[in-house]
Amino acid sequence: MTVRLSSPAHANAPIVALHSSASSGAQWSSLGEDLHGRFDVMAPDLPGYGAPSLDDAGSAGTQPIAERIVRQVETFGVPVHLVGHSFGATVALKIALMRPDLIKSLTLYEPAAFHFLQWGGEEELRLGTTIKAVRDALAAHVAEGAPEAGMRAFIDFWNGAGAFDSFGSKTQERFAAMAGSILDDFACGFSESWTLEDLSALKMPTLMMMGMESPAIAQHVAIEIAGAIRDARLAMLPGLGHMAPVFEPGWVNPRIFEHIAGTERPVANCYWPERSAA
Repeated sequence: MTVRLSSPAHANAPIVALHSSASSGAQWSSLGEDLHGRFDVMAPDLPGYGAPSLDDAGSAGTQPIAERIVRQVETFGVPVHLVGHSFGATVALKIALMRPDLIKSLTLYEPAAFHFLQWGGEEELRLGTTIKAVRDALAAHVAEGAPEAGMRAFIDFWNGAGAFDSFGSKTQERFAAMAGSILDDFACGFSESWTLEDLSALKMPTLMMMGMESPAIAQHVAIEIAGAIRDARLAMLPGLGHMAPVFEPGWVNPRIFEHIAGTERPVANCYWPERSAA
């Protein structure tokens, strides 16, 4: 399902917002409500979360997912403001690399793009080993027929120890049902081949956000990607974690709006003329 939140007629470019793993397009409902009357928001479900799963997840990286979104974006007939969170931000980066002509601005919250860590130094390799251990634990539990245990490891990694158990049984069951889709997301992400140098070709206005309470790997990846994109801004948000777009939209959505509005209607900087002393 694709969530579409339309507003009365206006001239602003639409927003396309891509959700994280273990979520759906509905995670952006509050963004659509906050921007009602100013922007139309389209938030499609990604494969495995409402949209059909990929036939061979991972073999071509995120490109098959990006191509699906590109086809939807093309229906607008104008460049869009592209927003992505976690795995959705990874897909957003792929779209920006494939079709920069379709993107008016790019807003990212902690992309789950870990493949380039394999080409880094000792710290990058250590961080890559950490996230692969999370993936491997999830895969092992799924293979054993215990997806809830795997999702406990996954959810707690991103949100802190005890996070999974803080949810009700129905929510835990829903998360467990998504375990296979999350493994597909890992496969797609680790199959990517773009480099940080490739990102230097991106010229659209870009905002990268990261939570100061997020895992070290999320912060490291966000900083590296922001540094690679020409003139990208990096917003470090105190007190927020990796899932802030879902659990703390009141702190995240205004920053999305500020970036998009600044691109849509740039302000004119005014300066007082120099005054000579009397």
